[in-house]
Amino acid sequence: MTDKHCYLLGEHTIVFTLTTQNPARNAQRRLFALTAKLLQSDAFFEVVPAKASVTVYLKNPQDHPFWIAKINALWDECEVTSDTPTTHTLTVKYGRNFGPDLTALANTLQITEKQIVELHSSILYQVEFIGFLPGFAYLGTLPKALQLPRKETPRTHVPKGSVAIAQELTAVYPSASPGGWHLLGQCDTPLFDPLRAQPSVLMPGDQVKFMPSKEGLC
Repeated sequence: MTDKHCYLLGEHTIVFTLTTQNPARNAQRRLFALTAKLLQSDAFFEVVPAKASVTVYLKNPQDHPFWIAKINALWDECEVTSDTPTTHTLTVKYGRNFGPDLTALANTLQITEKQIVELHSSILYQVEFIGFLPGFAYLGTLPKALQLPRKETPRTHVPKGSVAIAQELTAVYPSASPGGWHLLGQCDTPLFDPLRAQPSVLMPGDQVKFMPSKEGLC
């Protein structure tokens, strides 16, 4: 059994959270299923999934007793299925002018730039949650050889499409932003469009495979 807690946070906000911040894969996939059900409702301004929780913002704050009970009931109904998740293949131009941190990372990690590219593109990543920027998908889990802290001094400007790593995660910046992750390359695939019915291309539970482009290092 997975321990959980559903509670009101302010007048409009309900949080459903698992008691562990590093849930087992089955519990996390069950949370993805719950999120999908909540996204189908028009009762919320926004549904915000995280690694071990999902937060909803009610249009009518008077509905919170109903929705606390309803979310708990939906959780009980959610089952981990064997459905194949959506897989996205993203082409990346690694190194050169596209990945300004690649050479420094190779020196820090004491491996070659080509090995970094091979390691980074060898994994089928899972979208664990969306946050920081609209459409910014946190992808796990990096090979241990590439796991390192964020940059000591963040950049004031990270270009749209930058492919980056930090700690045990990797991501693609869907828009230009300040940022403290290490930049490996550039992806030209648009990942966020506010005019689409589903603005974010990547959703929790999806999988991502990076493919090196001939335009980059390898």
